[in-house]
Amino acid sequence: MNEYINLTLENIENEHLCCAIGDPKHQNGVTYKKEWMKGKLKEGHVFRKLNARGKIFIEYEPIETAWVPIHGEKYEYIYCLWVAGSFKGKGIAKELLEYAIQDSKEKGMNGICTLTSKKKKPFLGEKKFFERFRI
Repeated sequence: MNEYINLTLENIENEHLCCAIGDPKHQNGVTYKKEWMKGKLKEGHVFRKLNARGKIFIEYEPIETAWVPIHGEKYEYIYCLWVAGSFKGKGIAKELLEYAIQDSKEKGMNGICTLTSKKKKPFLGEKKFFERFRI
């Protein structure tokens, strides 16, 4: 069973921020993202990660407060779902997405949305992966 952590106002300072800006050469980016996230967590932002060192996480929030040029109501917007390196192919992306879907239902949302591409690209998920999870 995989162990996951949701970042909160209480643990954000002590947890590894496992996104692209987590690279040591982007340390200022990590500091700024954590500060940005502190405000966003209050708006329902979710950053869930595998309790491991690596880029293994999902990040989403209500579309009404999302930082994207998409308008809607009662949907969660996925900013990023990333499973990298030796963690690929182990069902972790599926577990992260299923968590987000269940979380969305529990919050009374209509569903989840994200931007996709035919092939995985920065800030765009792979369309084929997400199509298997229509709710």
